[in-house]
Amino acid sequence: MSMKRADALPHAAQSGIASSMTVQSGKPGFPGTHFQVAGHDLHLVHQPQDRLHALLQLIAMAQKSIHMFFYMFCADETGRQVRDALIAAATRGVRVQLIIDSFGSTQVSNRFFDDLLEAGGDYHSFSTRKGFGYLIRNHQKMLIIDGAHALVGGFNIADAYFGRAGDDSWEDLGVIVSGPQSQRLCDYFKDLAQASNGGNVRFRQIRNIIRQWRPGIGQVQWLLGGPTNRISPWALTFKRSLDTGKRFDIVSAYFSPSQSILRRIAKAAKRNKGSRLILAGKTDNGATIAAARVLYRYLIRRKTGIYEYQPHPLHMKLMVIDDTVYIGSANLDVRSMFINLEIMVRIKDAALALHMRKLIDGLASKSEEQTPILLKRRDTIWSRLKSGFAYFLVNTVDYTIGRRIKFRLIRNR
Repeated sequence: MSMKRADALPHAAQSGIASSMTVQSGKPGFPGTHFQVAGHDLHLVHQPQDRLHALLQLIAMAQKSIHMFFYMFCADETGRQVRDALIAAATRGVRVQLIIDSFGSTQVSNRFFDDLLEAGGDYHSFSTRKGFGYLIRNHQKMLIIDGAHALVGGFNIADAYFGRAGDDSWEDLGVIVSGPQSQRLCDYFKDLAQASNGGNVRFRQIRNIIRQWRPGIGQVQWLLGGPTNRISPWALTFKRSLDTGKRFDIVSAYFSPSQSILRRIAKAAKRNKGSRLILAGKTDNGATIAAARVLYRYLIRRKTGIYEYQPHPLHMKLMVIDDTVYIGSANLDVRSMFINLEIMVRIKDAALALHMRKLIDGLASKSEEQTPILLKRRDTIWSRLKSGFAYFLVNTVDYTIGRRIKFRLIRNR
């Protein structure tokens, strides 16, 4: 039986909000912090070693099936470790199905997975090279075990996402969801696999899967995003939360939202001066930081707290609005809101929201607050032109192009 966490529940009680949550640090079998919400066990995996342990532990415990999709899969130490764990599972009779995105995983060859195929596993790339579909990235990250446990988050399968790249390792987050909703995600994966079998992506079928998806009405919901010719379903739900929410705390690796979302963030910040954004101060793509800085002045004038995280490159996607938490693969940029295939889990629970705000407090304490004085210090004609160009690249062209252009960012001090 879980023990109640003393540092979380008193705050929930003081707020007068009832919660269905119990929590303890760790639980046999899974690392991280454990919550129970609406009949689901949730394990938050924040530390790099917890994320890797959770991934390998889930694969090792599989008895019937493993459904795995990751945007990026590298042939480094972590990639070999995960691949070998999948091979071991297939060898013991587990049905293993792996899909990776061909754009995100350009550094790994199909030959890297030959032993998995020989062991009886299935593998293919999600790829489309013709028409509008060429612009689409399947940016999801998910691992579903036996239709009972699902791990989603922002991290990929590469050394830098598990603390193995020193100061260049990514700050990230994942969550394991064990319970009834995990089977629904398993069914979604099967539809996704069928629509991309052999790497031949059926664009209309993908679009219909996203359009027809229903997240449900409970406290734990899966929200999907994809190319539906309008704002993605996950982003529409997030947009509605901003409309009614009193306070937000958002961590976003890449920040260049649509004008509609930007205005809602500004309005929500004016309603509560404690609202804040934790954004990247370091990243692998300087264009994304330059593009985000175009929006700082507008938001700060409307009482939005903005902080750039300094210790490591930021890759986390975490949004807390009142008592609702969003965790998953989607950034707050136009590509994630309109084009990419994305997955977010939406969890409504007061105590979980309090816990996540404490995590965000820790990130903010290691961040550089953006102020009018700092903005003025780096505000030159050249910086404005460069930021405007970066915003165009990220939102109109493709942020991957920005990696090829050196954006020398001006430090705040």
